[in-house]
Order: sequence, then C-alpha cells, then structure tokens
Amino acid sequence: MPNSANRPIKMAPIADRFRRALLTRVATFRTKRLIVFLTPGYEHRTGGVLSIAATYRESLALRHLHRAKVVMCGVPGDDPLFYKYTWFRNRNYLLDLNSVLKNCAHLDFLLLHIPEYAVNQVLEWLNSASATLLSNVKEVHLNILLQNLDCLQGQNVSDLKRFGKVTCTTAHDAYTNSATRDALGVSVHKLGVRTGPELFSRSTYWEKEPLLVVSNDPHPLRDEVLGRITERCPHLELRVIQNLSYEAYKKLIRHAKWSLTFGEGLDGYFAEEVWSGGVAFAVFNDRYFTPAFATLETVYPTWEVLLGRMPADLQRLDDPVAYNRCWREAYDLLNDLYSTDRFRENLRLFYRGEYTFP
Repeated sequence: MPNSANRPIKMAPIADRFRRALLTRVATFRTKRLIVFLTPGYEHRTGGVLSIAATYRESLALRHLHRAKVVMCGVPGDDPLFYKYTWFRNRNYLLDLNSVLKNCAHLDFLLLHIPEYAVNQVLEWLNSASATLLSNVKEVHLNILLQNLDCLQGQNVSDLKRFGKVTCTTAHDAYTNSATRDALGVSVHKLGVRTGPELFSRSTYWEKEPLLVVSNDPHPLRDEVLGRITERCPHLELRVIQNLSYEAYKKLIRHAKWSLTFGEGLDGYFAEEVWSGGVAFAVFNDRYFTPAFATLETVYPTWEVLLGRMPADLQRLDDPVAYNRCWREAYDLLNDLYSTDRFRENLRLFYRGEYTFP
C-alpha cells in the first residue's frame, strides 16, 4: 500500500476539523484504557479496509468486556487530514493518533491494532514517539491484523516486542496454525472476518444475468484469460470492478451469474458472489483456501488449467441443474468457515486473552 506522506498538503473543511477535535476530546476524557484501530489514512478500496471497519464497530459493542474506549486512526505517516471513507456507508471518523495520545495524560492500557502491511511504518512511528507519547502508558499491547500473508513479507514483527506485548489475529483458517505462531514468534488467534450469507441478498439462476464480475488484481495471465473467455463466450459481459461503492458492488453481484478473482482466491470476489447466489471461479492457493476447496469444479489447480477449462465450464454450467449443484457445494464450504456470530465469539475470546495458539 502506498504511503501518502509525500502527497500535497490540503486544508480540511472547518466542520471536519471541529468534529475531529470534539471526537478526540470525547475519546480521551478521563480515559484509562484505550483501543486504537489503525487503518489506511486515504481512500483505499479493499476488503481489508472493510474488515478493519467491521472489527472496529464490533469492538465498540464489547466495551463491557474490554472496558476501554475504542477509536479508529489513520496509520501514522498517511494523510493527517483524511477523516472518513466515502466508498462504503459508515459512521467511522478517523482521528489523528498523535493527537489522541497527547490528550491521554495517563493510560493504564493501550491496544494498537496494526494492519499487517503497516508494521514497519508503525515501527518507525514507535521509535520516534515512544519516549513521549507512550512514556506514561503502563501496559502496551500491539496486535497485528493479518489478512493477507503476502503483505506481511518484509515486515519486522519481532522488533515490535521492544514496545510491549505482541499478538496476531488472522482472517483465514489456512494460516491460522502453530506454524504461523512459530514463524512470527507471537501468540496467534483466529479472528476471521465479519461476513456470512446473512449479510447478502441471494438471487436464483433465473434472476441472474449473463455477467462475469472480475477482480481488478494484477496478474501476468490476466489479459490472456479474459481474452480467451471473450472469444469462447461472446454473449457474456465482463465487468472489471473499479471505483464502485461497496453498496453498488453488492447490488451488481446479486445480478451476476459468475465471478473470477485474480487475487488470493478465498476473498470477497469469491465468497460474496457465492453468498449472492452466483458461481465463483478461482485458482487454488493453499495459503488462503482450506484443502476442501480444491475439490470444487470452479477452483482450478493452476492458472494454466483455468485458462484451458474455464471458458468451456462457463458454457457447461450455464444450466439450472448444473449451476445450482456447483453453487451449493461452494456455499456449504463457505458457511462452514464464516458467520457473523462465529466472528463475534472469536473477537470476544481475543479480548479475554483466550488465544487459539497462545
């Protein structure tokens, strides 16, 4: 994710500055325990941002358990004047981490939730701010929000231990294991994602349109794959998802028969299409998928196999009986992994300190 430190400085609207100052005062007034969710401090459209926002909202509802104020702040070094995401409906107002901590005179407890891609960025901030902003904090807990293994590469997790207790919460079952705990050298807890079929409006085969929703992730075979599909299925509309609001995207996938993800595989483009009644295509990636997904007929072992088989499979599965059989297999597997109730219980366990892999 790009750092916005070098972007031109802009003036924030007076109303936004007033609102942020007021919210900062409310969040820090006589506060002894504080939980901070760090999130990209710029308009970044990813499932990771949605997941952080959802975890933040669920944590607000658990104050009786953790007994802390909960705020959301931009990652230090991002745009300090960025206040709110506009690409999905939310009531989350981003505060400035430095201002928040300056207003907390004596904290007994501080928990920072750090997105995995920003560990080194936060470390740089910790090295400069710990002597002043953290000097009066009795207990510091740093939790890594691990949602994408690839984004964790090159991040200096071990150095975080100089500043307090370090843990890691995970979004995927595939890497929620003792191997991840041993590799990181910190306790690992399965958190998952606050998602599930109950959050989507499902439509039937007969309500669907001949539309293939495509993720905008880069891939070396992307053009060849899409070209082959267009050639073999000329009446199929391909829609690459770009600059859509999340609400518009959810409406779109309700009408789409198919989706194809060029991302990690078990992502929103895959799961959310299935929960909307559609059939999703992907390449099996054991870093994110659990082994059971390899048996699905629309999850291919390699991109070369997908290139050879997917156009014909689109034609073969465009039949109500075959379509519903294929959809149901993926739907059942996803429901074994995800639900909002399961996520909430995992979050409660985290705040109790009952980790999956201590």
